[in-house]
Amino acid sequence: MTSALPKISVLIVSYNVKQYIVHCIDSIKRSDYNGNVEIIVVDNNSFDGSLSEIKLKHSEVATIQNDANVGFGKAVNQAAKNATGDYLLILNPDTIIEEGTISTFVKYLQENKNVGLVGPKIVNSDGSLQKGCKRSFPTIAVALPKILGLDKIFPKSKWTGKYNLNYLDPDKIHTVEAISGSCMFIRGELFNKIGGFDEQYFMFGEDLDLCYQIYKHDFEIHYLPTTQIIHYQGESVKSAPYDSLNAFYNAMIIFSEKHFSRSKGFLTKLVIRSGIVIRKFISLINNRRSQIVSVLFDSLAVLIAFLIAFPLRLNSLDAFTVSKGLIPGVYIIFWIIVCAMFELYSKYILSYTRAILASLSGFFLAAVFTFFFKQYAFSRLVIIVATMIITVLIPGWRILAHYLMSKGFIKQTRERHHILFTRKTVIIGTDKEALKIANNIQNRFDTGLDIVGFIDHDLSIDSNSLVAPFLGSIADLRDIIKKHSINEMIFSTDSYSNQEILEIMDSTKDLHLTYRMVPRNQEVLLGKASVEDVGDYSFVNIEYNMFHKLHKITKRLFDIVLAIILLILFSPIVFINFISKRVAKRVYWGMNGRKIVINTNKHGNGFAQKLLYLISVLKGDMSFVGTVLVPVDVTDPKLICKPGITGLAKLRKSKYSRSDRNVLDHYYVQNQSLTLDMEIILKSIFGN
Repeated sequence: MTSALPKISVLIVSYNVKQYIVHCIDSIKRSDYNGNVEIIVVDNNSFDGSLSEIKLKHSEVATIQNDANVGFGKAVNQAAKNATGDYLLILNPDTIIEEGTISTFVKYLQENKNVGLVGPKIVNSDGSLQKGCKRSFPTIAVALPKILGLDKIFPKSKWTGKYNLNYLDPDKIHTVEAISGSCMFIRGELFNKIGGFDEQYFMFGEDLDLCYQIYKHDFEIHYLPTTQIIHYQGESVKSAPYDSLNAFYNAMIIFSEKHFSRSKGFLTKLVIRSGIVIRKFISLINNRRSQIVSVLFDSLAVLIAFLIAFPLRLNSLDAFTVSKGLIPGVYIIFWIIVCAMFELYSKYILSYTRAILASLSGFFLAAVFTFFFKQYAFSRLVIIVATMIITVLIPGWRILAHYLMSKGFIKQTRERHHILFTRKTVIIGTDKEALKIANNIQNRFDTGLDIVGFIDHDLSIDSNSLVAPFLGSIADLRDIIKKHSINEMIFSTDSYSNQEILEIMDSTKDLHLTYRMVPRNQEVLLGKASVEDVGDYSFVNIEYNMFHKLHKITKRLFDIVLAIILLILFSPIVFINFISKRVAKRVYWGMNGRKIVINTNKHGNGFAQKLLYLISVLKGDMSFVGTVLVPVDVTDPKLICKPGITGLAKLRKSKYSRSDRNVLDHYYVQNQSLTLDMEIILKSIFGN
């Protein structure tokens, strides 16, 4: 019975997408298709160990190793020559197919003999439709609105939206001119008859060319949304040693020269070449957009600061008009130069701690400048007030940006995740892999994720085995998301099929969530076209920041100064606690096996208790930020940092074991800085 089913050959071209391709192959192997399926991977000289990983985890997969990146079309042709299937599934490595995708494709082509090629509904990692899954050929009438960006302004217009057929219902089957090369299911005999992909296309355009050839062979191409796939678009070209934008438009030129008449080809080339120049300029602006916006915002902050500060001393804004804009232009340049020196326009665009230091440094530079150039020295008051405002505004807009990112209003950056702003996350599933990834995330604060709890269809789960609360059933998913203000969702692929995951994404896509997947047997999160390692924390070759002299001195000074300020401010409460005899002394473990005596409150562990801890902070037995207090009746935990009034373990409502706390302590001492301490304190006070 199985032998009667046609054989399928899955052809994948890989280039530096190790985690994605392993997950892609895994999704193919989970297919419900009962016929024979062979997988052939052609590796275009990856340097990330992709081929070794495939051989290790999927040894049955046939592989071809190229000594150079020969391009997509040529690599697929290599695989096709080794394929023995009746049908070919050409698949990008950064895709995940449903369990029923292959079965759906086979059945459709068997029932529709006039159809030579089909492609599925393709969704992005955020659940939105990927526009390229149904397209038209790039004639002048089709390409011009696309190049000019009119398709984004009028997406439902038949003229402006023809390139991606935006006006068609994405949930209905359509006959189209072309589909995306990320997932193409074609009759093997037809592919060989055409001669495969035209190898003059290095990347992009070869799928359009193949579609055009199929029409010339009197077959139709259908868009088939009865099955869908996830495509982490862009991963397969991220490491490519060429300009992908230029490659795309050059492919359009090759296509027009090959298939259109000379006159049309000339006009098309003229339009497209003009489009390349325009789009490259736009692309250059987009690539530098973050830097441009940062400079503009910082300049505006300095301008606003001086607009406020000048009238306080001079009772007018004459300095602006008399100098013809030179003031505060000079001061704007000063602060921008200082910010640039602190790398606020390169590596650390959104670093608010560096922004604070840059703002204060700008004050000293301005003070020195006005000392030597008296014509710009209006008043110390002006400079001081302006600096105070700048020190609020320049870091302030960056803090606001982090807040908006944590709430999903603007796109995440690849900068370091700040503890102060985390994204509320739920894990869908409660299987072994889900629990493992949750444990790892809970012990890592560089992921930017805060596990709120678990959601599953299995309601019989023992909540005591979970590191975070069980929030409820998958049937109540939308209500749970709204109640807990969830920003991100992590799927365990062991608990849920790819089809179920896609259905959940589709049902919640209007909530603008970020979706991530945990591939089986991998300690990574796939999502938002990125791979994040959330594996167990390694203690090998760790350099502990907190043990550096500079960090030890700044931490101790910070503790002393803040403790004195707070004790002065709240001295009446501390005094009342002592005279009312509410204070008791208890013994706890300190660093290096020392036993320390801590003042505690007999009647609770609230604000008054924390004020009593300030005395121990002054003495040096405790710190504002450190590990948890461990009573001496417990075996010596061999603490590597002082007990703290707050700390990493208190930031999350999680059940931490002794070994978990040990992991957190190692994480803290490795990453300790004044900035991190301030973030932990603020997070402890204000929470989420």
